[in-house]
Amino acid sequence: MLKRFQTFPDKANSLLLALLLVAPVIQAQDQASEQVKAQAQAAASADSELVRPPLLVVAQAGGESAPLDEDQTPAFWLNKMAEAVTSLEYRGLVTFEHVGMLETLEVVRGIRGGELVERVRYLSGTSRELVSRGHDAHCRREGSPLSRAGIWSRSGQQNVQALYHVLLRGDERVADRDAVVLELRPKDMHRLGMMVSVDKETGLPLKSLLVNANGQILERYQFVQLDLSPVDDSALVAQTDSARKSETMAACGSIVSRWDLRWVPPGFKAVAAREVEDGEMLVYSDGLSVFTVFIQSLGPEMNFNGRAVRGATVAYMDHILVGEQRYTITVVGEIPVQTAQLVARGIAAKN
Repeated sequence: MLKRFQTFPDKANSLLLALLLVAPVIQAQDQASEQVKAQAQAAASADSELVRPPLLVVAQAGGESAPLDEDQTPAFWLNKMAEAVTSLEYRGLVTFEHVGMLETLEVVRGIRGGELVERVRYLSGTSRELVSRGHDAHCRREGSPLSRAGIWSRSGQQNVQALYHVLLRGDERVADRDAVVLELRPKDMHRLGMMVSVDKETGLPLKSLLVNANGQILERYQFVQLDLSPVDDSALVAQTDSARKSETMAACGSIVSRWDLRWVPPGFKAVAAREVEDGEMLVYSDGLSVFTVFIQSLGPEMNFNGRAVRGATVAYMDHILVGEQRYTITVVGEIPVQTAQLVARGIAAKN
């Protein structure tokens, strides 16, 4: 939940997304669905203590309900979390569970010259390391899986509370720290729900569960070890020769898009736009969830159509003809697949 690389061409974004859409992946989805369902049910059972009536009032001795103290309201914890994700330095170990896979990550985050710097190294599976710098989390999809918390800013909280029911769900212990549990329940079908365990002392999100409309857990991020002492410069430097670096200090919302998204889910607003090789990248957010649209002229070798789902991440690919020119549309994000399809089919060139 921390929601913050040799540099690769921007075209690689859509190339990587296209790899999600090839037949073996889609077939693997179907074969793994029962396994994922069983694991999600087991995870839901393990987290069942989180699903109980919201603790919205405090009973007095006389049986009447008293107003909540400030530190017992969802708004208080959202504010505390927004402050923590932009001001705290830390390092820790995080587990990331999705699609039946469990990965372990080392995450180190510091602030240098007013800019956020994050280093993430995968400790399991294929060796990977990412080092990112800059405030603009919307302009990149690389970084730790927990970097979604980078968009939980004060500016987005009003929108979040308009689009989600934010409920207190009690307390729990994560990484040997006391946490309060928030449920963010969508008010419509166009976004996923989330359970977030917020550190009582600092406001740092310690655990995050992404769930679909059926209550199935799609992804789980969780600190298992956390050190909040100041981070040394050496800890923010790549530790492996294969590390990728991402510099995102420059503004990315300066272009005027030639494309019109005729439909986006209620509450989602354009937050970034930039040119990529052979096209454009447009980013939309509702203050909590994010999806990205790539519109590119990629040639016949990128003639993919279809969808793929990995955990909470959906990739949907389609095409549009403008005159004689064929463009590939890719919508990727943590939104329901039906929503991604509606977005893609509503794209048209501006007059």
